[in-house]
Amino acid sequence: MLICPHCGAPLEQAGQALRCRNGHSYDIARSGYCNLLQSARSGEHTGDSREMVMARRQFLDRGYYEPLAQALCAQTVRLTQDRAAVRLVDAGCGEGYYTRRIADALHAAGKQLTAVGIDISKAATQYAAKRDHHTRYVTGSAYHMPIAGGCVDVLCSIFAPTPAQEFRRVLAPDGAVLCAVPGEEHLWELKCAVYDTPYRNREDKYHLDGFRLADRQKLTYAAHMDDPSDVQTLFAMTPYAHRTPRRGLERLHALRGLDVTLSFLLLTFVP
Repeated sequence: MLICPHCGAPLEQAGQALRCRNGHSYDIARSGYCNLLQSARSGEHTGDSREMVMARRQFLDRGYYEPLAQALCAQTVRLTQDRAAVRLVDAGCGEGYYTRRIADALHAAGKQLTAVGIDISKAATQYAAKRDHHTRYVTGSAYHMPIAGGCVDVLCSIFAPTPAQEFRRVLAPDGAVLCAVPGEEHLWELKCAVYDTPYRNREDKYHLDGFRLADRQKLTYAAHMDDPSDVQTLFAMTPYAHRTPRRGLERLHALRGLDVTLSFLLLTFVP
C-alpha cells in the first residue's frame, strides 16, 4: 500500500530500505519503522516527544482503555467478516496500542492482513514498531498519507484528525472509516475538578464530509485511578492540556486520585 512521498510510485522493501522505481530510498530503522515524513527537516521535532509517548504507553498498559480496545477490535472484525484479505491503515496511530490490538484480532480471525500505522511522531512510530510485528509503521502525516489511492479496506482514526478528502482518496470503494471520539460524559469528574465551569462534549458535531454514518456505538464506564501520575497523564492525553490556565493545572496536580467516567463513540463511516 505504501507509495513514495516524493514521486508517488509504489514502495517495495529491498534489504533494510523501502525503494521506488525512480530511485528514491528510505531507510528502515533497526526498530522496524520508516520515516516517510519528507516535510520535516533533519532533526526537527514533530508530534509527541519520547517522554509523552512513554507516559501514554504506561497509562494504556494499565488497562484503563481496555474496553475501548476490545470494542474497536470487535467492530473491525465485523466490518471485515466477508473478506479473506484485509488492508488496514491506522491514521494517527500514536504508540500503536490500538493498532496492535486490531491487527492481532484480525489475525486471530484468520485474515490475511496488510497493516500500516501512520503517525507524525517519530518517537511514537519507533516505539510502535518494536511491539507489533504484524504492522508496518511509518512516520508521516494523516493529511498527506504515503498510501496508494483506493486501496484501504478499513481506515482507523482513533482520537486523531479526520481529513475527509485524504480519507476519500485512500479508501477502497467498499471500505469503511472507523473513528473513536469522546462521548458526552467523557472525563466529566476530571473536568469538574480542574475547571470552574466544566462543559460536556457535544456528540452531534462528529461527521465526515462525503461519507455516510453507517454505525454508531456508545461505550461508557467508570475507572478508578489511585495514582496521581495516571490522572495527570490522562489529562495530558486530551486537548485540554494545551489550553488550561495555571489555576486549573494547580488543581490537577493537587489530585491524589480520581473516580472518572470514560465515554466513547465508535463511528463507522462509508463512502
